[in-house]
Amino acid sequence: MSITAFPSSNSSTPNNSIAPWQSAIITEWNARRAAEEEENQRPLFPLAMNPFGEDEILAMTEVLLTGRLTLGSQVEKAEKKFAETVGIPYAVMVNSGSSANLLAVSAITNKLRPIHCNSGDQVLVPAVCWSTSVFPLLQNGLCPVFVDVDPRTLNVTLAELERKLTPRVKAVMAVHVLGNSIDMRQMMNFVTRHKLMLIEDTCESLGSFCKTGTENE
Repeated sequence: MSITAFPSSNSSTPNNSIAPWQSAIITEWNARRAAEEEENQRPLFPLAMNPFGEDEILAMTEVLLTGRLTLGSQVEKAEKKFAETVGIPYAVMVNSGSSANLLAVSAITNKLRPIHCNSGDQVLVPAVCWSTSVFPLLQNGLCPVFVDVDPRTLNVTLAELERKLTPRVKAVMAVHVLGNSIDMRQMMNFVTRHKLMLIEDTCESLGSFCKTGTENE
């Protein structure tokens, strides 16, 4: 999952408030986008679209011009902004959601932890997910066990999780698919009852919410 520390806007920055080199970059950016639209005459329904615009392009260029591409001040800003947004004390920035999953799985297999997964342990994974929800498990010697999903939400159900549970299962990879939040009250109850570790892959659903409160609210 990712979040930018820079102001996000699809509107053009007023040309009289930016430097000539910035204006040139924006002009080139818009020209290339227009060329792409002209080339694709038929309606296009992409799997994903770039969420960034002119502000992000200029901010990225500013970072490139500093010559410092890792662990700079903008990384620290992004980490703080992300932590504030999701309501947690700390966040660690990586280059992609794929790397975030790898980092999380590496953490639960770290033998310095009192409780950790060992090579050969099984992890319950939804049958509908991105490949990089699975590859980190294999890279760390774990065995993914695919769990069928509810066709309405594309998320795993408690009944299917229970059906796939064996003594070898030590963790669950919970993937919130395409903005559909898993019922985390049920999920937390499941992993707590069975003493399992939990990883949440929220790459596809950052900013979404699940129901809170009592059943009558």
